Amino acid sequence: MENNFPAVPESVEFTSLKEIVWQLLFSSGYLVDANATGIATGFDKIDALTSGFQTNELCVVASKPGSGKTAFLLSLLFNIASKSGKTVGVFSPERSAAKMFYRLIESQTRQSVKKITSGSLTDSEKEQIYSILFNLSQANILADDAQYINKDYFYRRCKQFKYKHNADIIFVDGFELLACDTLTDVDNNEDEQRRVLADINEISKELNIPIVVFSHLLNTNRLTDETLPAPFENVQSFVPQIADSLFLIYRSADNHTAKIVIGKHPKLQQPEIVTLKFIESIDRFVDFQETDK
Repeated sequence: MENNFPAVPESVEFTSLKEIVWQLLFSSGYLVDANATGIATGFDKIDALTSGFQTNELCVVASKPGSGKTAFLLSLLFNIASKSGKTVGVFSPERSAAKMFYRLIESQTRQSVKKITSGSLTDSEKEQIYSILFNLSQANILADDAQYINKDYFYRRCKQFKYKHNADIIFVDGFELLACDTLTDVDNNEDEQRRVLADINEISKELNIPIVVFSHLLNTNRLTDETLPAPFENVQSFVPQIADSLFLIYRSADNHTAKIVIGKHPKLQQPEIVTLKFIESIDRFVDFQETDK
């Protein structure tokens, strides 16, 4: 039987559903924030003010205990890795990588890991959670949860994040633990903390990658009009000297909103405040819309 089908050139590629879906998501604006020339935080007003995290930027995010530091970190991880499709590296000396990822899973599924694994989910819940977990499995987030980290180890692992795994940004959860050899007296070693932050800044510049460091606030008072003009008083004096940008997290008394004070940034001539909505039940920060007031 004569074959009348046209010959297929070797250079012709197959059409990929994945590629079509990603093109659709990018063109719809879901994955890319138009306000961000760097790596979008996923929060519209923050990105409008800062254009996202920039190459070789050292950003310090400071908060007092219980103000939502981990929730803000996990919200950033999800926004950057899942929505923007970036590869993220995380140092997590405060908690194991599994515990951190379990919190992220619970935040996104709105179900406890215990319930997910208990076999008590309804068929509709299983279908919904499977879809969420599948999407999370596509997020490229890599964690190092070593508790005691010196400069050589940190530098070596940062190089692995970037050159082996193509990380676009690195986060450090628990900066104070990087600045000590033991877990005791972690808040009173200012000289060591200064040195470590300066080392992180050098690594950020050398590897040409943004590094976001989460730290503790010195001042535990709630945000007032008086604190806005002088946010530097709420952190160690060396932090604004070394960091390129400085964010401070203040939760409201009702726990439903949070003020993100951008105390320092190359694009800003004065501090700015961005209000985010905090959904306590799922431990997540989202954009605060006018309709939420």
